[in-house]
Amino acid sequence: MKHIELYEKLNARYSPSLSCPWDHDGIMVMKNGEQQVKKVLIALDCSNEAVKKALLGGYDVILTHHPLLFKGLSALVPDNPLSARALLLYEKGISVFSFHTRLDCAEGGVNDRLCALLGLQNCTSFDVEGLPMGRMGKFEEPMDGRALAALLKEKLGCTAISAGCPDKKIKKLAVLGGSGGEEWKSVRALGADGSLTGEAKYHDQCDAAEAGLCMLVAGHDYTEKPVCVSLLQELGTICPDVQADVFEKGCLHTL
Repeated sequence: MKHIELYEKLNARYSPSLSCPWDHDGIMVMKNGEQQVKKVLIALDCSNEAVKKALLGGYDVILTHHPLLFKGLSALVPDNPLSARALLLYEKGISVFSFHTRLDCAEGGVNDRLCALLGLQNCTSFDVEGLPMGRMGKFEEPMDGRALAALLKEKLGCTAISAGCPDKKIKKLAVLGGSGGEEWKSVRALGADGSLTGEAKYHDQCDAAEAGLCMLVAGHDYTEKPVCVSLLQELGTICPDVQADVFEKGCLHTL
């Protein structure tokens, strides 16, 4: 399969119509779309460490959630770290494809993956910025915030979780991986007892707790990393003969 063919199949699976208007995802780097795909590396970010892994491991495609060129570049110069990374990837013929907010919205994406890991049932989507980004599901048996935090640590590997009103019983949970703390009023209006997100402002979390919504904040990267396994499974369907691996390391470290 050619690089451009792989992108087109992924683009069809994760439609650009699901991307937020402010987003910049899709093809980040592609020197030659006609070259054959040999090995694919899946990562949350196209970090320096991920690029190093790709170079040493002979990967010619990097597939990420977060866009490499999210804010764009004003110049291609070697003394800018982001520019230097893009130039190196182009020189080495390594393509980078990123699927950001469309992967949050898509069936089987970030939030569906979280719901599955937590065992939520009867999951439905709700709109954020006019797109079906969020998910709402029910636990078979209600659990309080402390029990849910323990479950999140087990399933996501996170070591610290911030939670308001941790003793509140949660039956209906809203799920918004990444940055979703500002949506607490919307999910409360939809009948949620609790919400899960990756990051939230302190005052939003306090206000949510005062309003009776238990918001659990587990870390931006921890709530999005599980989607890498979903991408791995998708590649197994699209191009089963191509080797694909997940790069586990993130940009940040918990100390």
